[in-house]
Amino acid sequence: MKTNVTIPLTFDWLTLAWLSTRWSVWWRRARVSPKQLALLLLLGVFSGCVPATRFEEAQSAAEVELGGRQRAERRISELQAENQQLRSQSQQAALALSEREQALSQAELDSSTQGKQREEAEGMVEQLRGELARVGGHLHVFHDDKQKLEASLEAEATRGRALARLTRDLTLALSEPVATGEYTLDVEQRAVVLHVPRDKVLAGDGSVKPEAEGLLKAVSRVLQLHKESKLRLEDSSASGDAIAVSRLVTALGEHAALADRLQPLAVDGAAPAAAAPVSPAPAAAASPQPAAPAEIVLGFSVP
Repeated sequence: MKTNVTIPLTFDWLTLAWLSTRWSVWWRRARVSPKQLALLLLLGVFSGCVPATRFEEAQSAAEVELGGRQRAERRISELQAENQQLRSQSQQAALALSEREQALSQAELDSSTQGKQREEAEGMVEQLRGELARVGGHLHVFHDDKQKLEASLEAEATRGRALARLTRDLTLALSEPVATGEYTLDVEQRAVVLHVPRDKVLAGDGSVKPEAEGLLKAVSRVLQLHKESKLRLEDSSASGDAIAVSRLVTALGEHAALADRLQPLAVDGAAPAAAAPVSPAPAAAASPQPAAPAEIVLGFSVP
């Protein structure tokens, strides 16, 4: 047998919700009279009296539902916080990935630029090496030319000094005839040339005159003082003919060793021109120029 338990009227949230619902429904349907309103209030009061077991079950269910809702809310909060954290991590990961991609792109660009710069530098180095090799070759040629020029200048200076000494000694040995103008002494390229009248040295038959003994001694003395000098003898009356001065060479050889001191005469290679028909000379022909006196030419040269 059930026992009803009267419990004081409590205005918990379930009761208030029930009253509010019924009040709104009845109020909307029709306007109630005061008797009906009093009856409804009595029913509400009596409906608040429920069995204790049912009340405890309802209260326990409400507490369980409230605890489940609180746990669900906490779980929802945790899931939202976790979702927010995951979103933040995802954004950070995306940002880091973007930065890494930018760094990789920059590294590839830098690598490509460095490769091009390296190739350009290598090409420039090769070009500079070529230029240096060319300049080195020019410097080597310039050095060789400079050495040759210095050697040539030194040789010319040495030859000039030797010619100056030879001219001095020849002038001293033949001071009187050179001073009086009987003999002529000229300086040509790499040689000192002495011009002596032929009739002072050779007779008409080509024999050496006794008065030419002083000339032979002077020439022999100069050749002995300048052992590197060479001598060239030539008769201007028979240019290029070694037979014309053979007796003079023999006489000079009696005073000095001329085996390797004589220079050969220049051979005139020009062939004689064919004889052309001679036309009659005009009545008033020009008088012929006097021929130059024949000379014995003695050329002294140094290497």
